Amino acid sequence: MDIVDAQLHLPRPWSEWTHGDEPYLHLLSEVVLAQMDAAGVDAAVLVSHPDIAPAEWCRAAVARHPGRLATVLTLDETSPDTAGQVARAREEPGVLGLRVNIAFPPDAVERLRAGAHEKLLTAAEQHRMPVCFLASGALPDLATVARAHPELPLVIDHMGLNQPPFAPADEPPWRDLGRLLALAELPNVFVKLSGAPTLSTQTYPYPDVWPHLRQILDAFGADRCMWATDQHRVFGRLHGLDPVPRYPGYHSYAQGLHYLLDRPELSESERTALFGGTTRRIMGWPPAHSPVAEYPRLAN
Repeated sequence: MDIVDAQLHLPRPWSEWTHGDEPYLHLLSEVVLAQMDAAGVDAAVLVSHPDIAPAEWCRAAVARHPGRLATVLTLDETSPDTAGQVARAREEPGVLGLRVNIAFPPDAVERLRAGAHEKLLTAAEQHRMPVCFLASGALPDLATVARAHPELPLVIDHMGLNQPPFAPADEPPWRDLGRLLALAELPNVFVKLSGAPTLSTQTYPYPDVWPHLRQILDAFGADRCMWATDQHRVFGRLHGLDPVPRYPGYHSYAQGLHYLLDRPELSESERTALFGGTTRRIMGWPPAHSPVAEYPRLAN
């Protein structure tokens, strides 16, 4: 089965590195691909971030490994050439979509409400370019966006929930699940099931998250849901190859795959959609040959 991770970050170096970006990019790319190969992941979408994983860094990784890696770009919505940037990104090999962050800083959602992203969203809708939203704590605002741009594929990162380790989980962790489920009535809204184990209070395979994920699947359907890990937020961003400190919900890449892939309640059609079908269809990314198929998948 073709398995696609709908969200990883590949950050540029944060530690001192005297040999320039190119060898560091090569190192990090190979580490990420080794993780993917060991877990049995065929391809992954690198999500750019202006402070952590700039667009040019993601583009370079994608150019080095076409077919295995693609990217979602974060553009400057304040640029007078926003529409032009979107049009050019749409034609750029390996660029699948855009990302908008309305979760932070605190005024980010107010800027959305004031129309700061309207040029970007209008251009993305015109080009049928998916826009991924980091919208933890701001899910109701996405209903407004989805209704205003009905032809825009709108993807909700991390199920729209606050997740450790960089944001404390809500109390209870799935407090806003009802707000997410309310968006299922909007056919252009899709959900990344990313980072769910970080909300678990149990050990692998995190059985306490399954009832909540089942609700999401029942509401949206697997053909509107995408499996993703955001593993470098969960386990460490590989700056200097240092992992993040241990915390409840800390888990390996393989665990972030198999806790869901191995759920006996999933039908085969749901697995096919969740673990690559939806991502490739919505993002317009046809599969390429991957050597991963020749290797066994590791459970741990």
